[in-house]
Amino acid sequence: MTLPTSEPRLATVAVMGGSVAGLLAAAALAPHAGRVVVVERDRLASGPEPRAGTPQVTHAHGLLASGRAAMESLLPGLTDELRARGAVNRGDIGRSGRWWVGGGLLADCDLGLEGLALSRLLLEHQVRARVAALPQVELRADTEVASLRVESGRVTGVQLRGRDDDCREMVAADLVVDATGRPSRGPRWLAEHGWPRPRDERAAVGVRYATARVAARPGDLAARVVSVSAAVPEVPRGGVAIMQEDDTWIVMLFGYAEQQPPLDPDGFRAYARTLVSPDLAELLDSRPLLEPPRAYRFADCRRRRIEEAPLPEGFAMIGDTICSFDPTFGQGMTVAALQAVALRDVLGSGGSVPAYHARAVEIVDRAWVLVTGAVRQLPVLEASPRVPENLVARYVARAQRAARRDEKVARQLMRVMNLLDAPPSLMAPRIAWRVARAGSRSNPEGKAPRVA
Repeated sequence: MTLPTSEPRLATVAVMGGSVAGLLAAAALAPHAGRVVVVERDRLASGPEPRAGTPQVTHAHGLLASGRAAMESLLPGLTDELRARGAVNRGDIGRSGRWWVGGGLLADCDLGLEGLALSRLLLEHQVRARVAALPQVELRADTEVASLRVESGRVTGVQLRGRDDDCREMVAADLVVDATGRPSRGPRWLAEHGWPRPRDERAAVGVRYATARVAARPGDLAARVVSVSAAVPEVPRGGVAIMQEDDTWIVMLFGYAEQQPPLDPDGFRAYARTLVSPDLAELLDSRPLLEPPRAYRFADCRRRRIEEAPLPEGFAMIGDTICSFDPTFGQGMTVAALQAVALRDVLGSGGSVPAYHARAVEIVDRAWVLVTGAVRQLPVLEASPRVPENLVARYVARAQRAARRDEKVARQLMRVMNLLDAPPSLMAPRIAWRVARAGSRSNPEGKAPRVA
C-alpha cells in the first residue's frame, strides 16, 4: 500500500493493542488518517495504575535517550509534561547516570540528549492521555480483536468484541497495525487465510529478577538518576536503580543461570552486594524497603522474522509483536518509539508498509545484536556453556575498558547502547585507534573483577 504524497490520508486505521507501542503507532498515524481506532482488551484506570495485561509494569523500565527523543517527536511537549508530573531530569544522559558495563564504570560523556527517570506507569498514562486527546483517535478499552478481515489478498479490517459479552462489531480499515506483542494472534489469523507465518527466532536468557523500592534522599549516588550494573561472564548477575517521580528509587536485581534473587529483605540486600557496582547495595543497605520484593521471570527473547515472509497489504507490525528483548537491557519501549517514528515518516512521505517494515527490522537489528552478543557470553542456562569469545567480542571488551577513561570512546559506546548508532560504529577508525591505544597501556587481558 502506498499513500499519496500530497495530503496523505487514510480513512480508518485500526491499532490492535493500547500499550506503549500501540499508542505511539496511533500518534504516528493520526496526522495521516481521518480516524484511528485503538483497541485495548484491558480496562483502563483514570490514573497511572497497573493493567492486567502488563504484569511486568511495576518493575524497573528504562527509557533510552533515543526513545525519549522519539516520543517527543511524536508527541511534542511530552517531556515537559512528564517533568511537571515529577519525572526527574538532570541533564545529559551521559552524565546523569552511572553505567557499569563490562566490569567497570564508564567515563562521563555528553550525548547531547536528555535523560528522563520515571516509572512505566506514569509514562504510559501520560502517553495514553496525549494520544486519546488527538481528534482522530478513538480509544476502545475493555475490547478485544476477535479476528482479521482479509479480502482479495489484503487485510481490510478487524472484528471486535467486548470482554463481557459476545457482541461483535466489524471495523473496516485501510491499515491494521498489530501492537499486541509476544502473544499476538495476528500471524495465526493470517495463516488461516493462506499467508506464511514468519519464522520465530528465540534466544534463551533465563533471567530472573526481583524489584523493590526505597525512599530517595538528597545526594544519593552523587545526584545521578540511574545506576546500571550490567552482568559479565564472571558475575552473571546485575541490577538497575532508577529514580522515580514519587521521590523513591526502584531497584531491580537480576541473575542468569542462578536462583531467583531473594525475596526477603536481608537476602535482597545481600544479593545487591555481589554485583559489580556498589551503587545498589549503597541504596539498599542504608534504608528500609517500602514493600517486599516482587519476582518476575523472562525465559527468552523472541523475534518474528518478518523480513523472510511477506505480509499482506494493509497490515503492519510494531514493537514486541516483531521482537521482544531481555528486559534488563531496557530496550523495548525505545525500539517501539523508534519504529513509530519510522512508521510516521515512511507512510507520511508516500512510502509503503513494506518499506516501513524494512526500517523496523533495521531498528530491531541494532538492539538484537547488543542483547544476543552480550548474553551469549554469559552462562545463560545451566545446560548452555558460555560461547567462546571471538575477535569482535574481544574488541568490544577492550572498548568497554577504554571507555572507563576515554570520554570519546565512552560517548560512542553510549550512543550504541542508546540505539543512536549501529554497533559497527564502535569499530570506526577514530574509535578503534583510541581503543588500541588504551589497551596497550593497561590491563591487556581485560578480565572483569570477580565479585564474591
